[in-house]
Amino acid sequence: MHFPVFYLINFSIILIVLIFLVKYLWDVFFGENYEPPAWEKSRKNGDVSKELLKASRNYPDKVRLYNFWLQVQRIQNKGVEGDFAELGVYKGESAQLLHLMAPDRNLHLFDTFEGFTGADLQTENGEAATYTTKNFADTSINVVLKKIGGNPAKLRIHAGYFPDSAAGLDSVKYALVNVDADLYKPTRAGLEYFYPRLAPGGIIFIHDYNHKWEGLIKAVDEFVMNIPETLILSPDFDGTVMIVKNKN
Repeated sequence: MHFPVFYLINFSIILIVLIFLVKYLWDVFFGENYEPPAWEKSRKNGDVSKELLKASRNYPDKVRLYNFWLQVQRIQNKGVEGDFAELGVYKGESAQLLHLMAPDRNLHLFDTFEGFTGADLQTENGEAATYTTKNFADTSINVVLKKIGGNPAKLRIHAGYFPDSAAGLDSVKYALVNVDADLYKPTRAGLEYFYPRLAPGGIIFIHDYNHKWEGLIKAVDEFVMNIPETLILSPDFDGTVMIVKNKN
């Protein structure tokens, strides 16, 4: 009568230990404890600022974080010229990372800072069609600037409907652009605007390349059919794809 209970207890203990072991190994190699070797080396050498370390701990998508950092390091080390930009800023979480990773670069921030526009939503399908102008409207320029911190002199706010909000910037070249606009129209407009102004060796990130955003996928797929570069996929939470501009 006691043997089944004894074995059940032992089995439960072994199972719990295995669960904790698997979780530990997952965290070490893929989870919160994982660090790319280059990041780990820079952190230990004191080359990662305290502000960036703090922001990195609070950023939920570590794969996306390290992807940003590795590309910024490549751009800095290779001397790729140009400013940084983000289209679709929301509350400034990703913009904060980009600014802290390259505080010497101008960072252009394009957003309505009022959420989606009705005209853009009218052409959407799938889950994106369920969104309204109230989505992502709980932000403001002040919220973004407070979130980013750093050096305000390097931040360029361009509020309004894109690409109208980019008026007067035709001569600006870009080394890195993060497109996080979610919908077909602004994503397509962003690619058509930034790609010709992207320096050789520069990179465009496009966030949310997944089945929830059918319009975004369509915009990206249509655009890359007419450029020589290949789309590079990243295994982050929401599906980022990248375009690295060929050197002339």
